[in-house]
Amino acid sequence: MLLLLAGRLSDRIGRTTSFYITLAGHFAGYSLLFMYQSRTAIFLCAFINGASAALRACTSAPFLHENARVSERDYVYSSSASFMLMGAMFGNVFGGYLPITLMKLAPVIGAARISAAESYRYSILISMTLILVSALPLLRITKNAPNSAPGAEKNAVPRPAAEAEDDRPLKSGRRLYRKFVIYTFLIGCGAGLIVPFFNIYFAQKFGLDSGRIGVIFMLANIITAVSMMMTPAITIRYGKIRSIVFMELASLPFLLTLGLSGSFSMCVVSYLMRNALMNMNNPVFTNFIMENTDKDQRGRVNSIVTLGDNFSRTVSTYISGRLMTDHGVGLPYFITAVFYLAAALFAYFSFSALEREMKKKLAAQAALVGAGR
Repeated sequence: MLLLLAGRLSDRIGRTTSFYITLAGHFAGYSLLFMYQSRTAIFLCAFINGASAALRACTSAPFLHENARVSERDYVYSSSASFMLMGAMFGNVFGGYLPITLMKLAPVIGAARISAAESYRYSILISMTLILVSALPLLRITKNAPNSAPGAEKNAVPRPAAEAEDDRPLKSGRRLYRKFVIYTFLIGCGAGLIVPFFNIYFAQKFGLDSGRIGVIFMLANIITAVSMMMTPAITIRYGKIRSIVFMELASLPFLLTLGLSGSFSMCVVSYLMRNALMNMNNPVFTNFIMENTDKDQRGRVNSIVTLGDNFSRTVSTYISGRLMTDHGVGLPYFITAVFYLAAALFAYFSFSALEREMKKKLAAQAALVGAGR
């Protein structure tokens, strides 16, 4: 429900303003937790941060789309996803060691020894500082121009008139939006069956401890982040939908290897490859959705698609837990392969023709711009 409300709010007040509210919400939530350590404060902090995260999730993709040229969007979406993944990874590592480091560092610098609870409070204070720092880039982006379309930002980058036409999708409407949700729902059903349980998979199948599993996960994130930076070269040459279909189909052998193989090295390599191939698709499809959504509905459509993904993952995660309990850790991987195959076929037959029409439109625009020079 918060996602739907956040999507409407983002379309109504604009992307930059939405980001300011997001940062203010995160800062307020952590401030509350810093000052009060009661159960009520924890619940309020979780709610405020959750609402802020919902608004950020609905705003990010439209913001990137509306503040990048057509030729830049493949790179912008992939770079954003890559940096967010790396930032989250380093943030988790830094946040894990920070409280312990503060406890050890306090006596060294002559301060009084601090308790574990105090070290976590100071860690929260550092997080609040980082939130304030993250607001600095937003200060260079002006708010909505008067009489601009809802959600559009006044971009400092000049755009040719022909290029501005790109913001008008060839096709839009509820029928197309439903297809976006169906595709995301299929992917979410498959991902929810296996992604939350990869740590259990490696622990039960190979007896790995949490430290070694963490190393594998960190390596997977690094490879995925690097792979995302390579995605634009693939999509520019082969197109978004063909690239999505190819990467999903290419992930299936690695997925089946995880379910069938008993070799540790093969399973680790398969996990790394599956993780990279499937996550490379995320910024590509997000870009495709934004290209084919009306400007004043991008926040709402993004919220509905995200809601469908979250709902499908929640349901399939519960089902997968029961399946693993009754039939072992291997069965969900075969079911996930079926969902991924269905999603790839659905994407090909639902979106390929639309992408071909988009290419013709962009070629005509490029010819118009060239003729005007």
